[in-house]
Amino acid sequence: MIGVAEGGISMQASRSAAADGRVRLRARWTVGGLPIFDLAVAALLSCLVLAASFGLVNWHAGPVATAGILAITVPVAWRSRAPVTVAGIMAAAALLNGLLFGPLVRCGVALPAFFLAAFAVSAQRARSRAALGVFLCVGGVVAEGMYDPHIELQGLVFVLPVLAAFLAAGWLIQARARTASALRRKSAELRRQREQNARLAVLADRAEVSAELEQTLQARIGGIATAAAAGLAALDTDQGAAREALAAIEHDGRQTLEHMREVLGSLREETPNEPQPTLARLPELLATATTASARLTIEGDQRVLPAGLELSGYRIVEHLLEALEDTPQAAVDVLLRFNPDAVELHVSGPSSVAADLRAVLAAAAERASLHSGTVQHRLDGGICHASARLPLVSGHA
Repeated sequence: MIGVAEGGISMQASRSAAADGRVRLRARWTVGGLPIFDLAVAALLSCLVLAASFGLVNWHAGPVATAGILAITVPVAWRSRAPVTVAGIMAAAALLNGLLFGPLVRCGVALPAFFLAAFAVSAQRARSRAALGVFLCVGGVVAEGMYDPHIELQGLVFVLPVLAAFLAAGWLIQARARTASALRRKSAELRRQREQNARLAVLADRAEVSAELEQTLQARIGGIATAAAAGLAALDTDQGAAREALAAIEHDGRQTLEHMREVLGSLREETPNEPQPTLARLPELLATATTASARLTIEGDQRVLPAGLELSGYRIVEHLLEALEDTPQAAVDVLLRFNPDAVELHVSGPSSVAADLRAVLAAAAERASLHSGTVQHRLDGGICHASARLPLVSGHA
């Protein structure tokens, strides 16, 4: 999903890109960084628990037991943001509920919560954390089954395979995301290689054309010089020969100019005419460069910058996205701020384990250095915060 928020500015960049059909918005809306689906499920399960505390459903739970069950259902809202932590909280809550309150029917809300948490856990990129999350989910379901009269130990024979199905679904989603990410990187590499090969081919053709043009001009100008010398020698003795020499010079000169026009025309046709990307195309970049839930925020007095600065800002964001996790569960925030004396770019999101952070930052810093700019970054709890500042030349600001 791509969200665009502009402080005091309409969503012009997002809408223009969407009108061109180049931005694919993802139907994964969030509130406070949490997916609406997770919030809705947590609210629904929690409302069922509260209804049970008031005796509105068949099973009944006291106020203290209700609070204990809510410790299982409420964390579902954070399952996509911190799945392993949520699985640990839910497993501990299930075990404490059984130890403190004994047999109590709560499978109607506890099992769906564990199933959804298991799906999110198995979709983790880090295998060690995913294994820990799976262990916690299985332990929580076993604890729930031991103290739930509707499940008990014999019921776990049916419950655990369902849990395994949710785990397998999460693994399949994660495998698909890894494959898509690898294909995207391969496609980008092939595209860069193809563009480089095309540029090299154009340069080779131009070198060949230049050599041919130089050889042709030398031959024709040599012929014109010979005709001019002959005409000059015959000017006093043979007027007819002098006129023939001048006519030959005119004819050869016109042919030479026509040939040069043809060569220059072919060179113009080979010149790439696709416009360079600008900051206005950031929504399109976020829609195609990552599968994460990306949000673009624009602050300040939005305006057109010098072409080189626009291109460098776009490339910096493109480089920094390579350092972030590329999964649908990840959340990426991009801030574009226009200041009177500089333009600032802030990119934050979960750091990718597979990315070479040092190389990515070096590429972004090299771009920024073209405009006497700087790139800074910091890691905070697995979240990478990177920012670039590009000063504006006073004459172009």
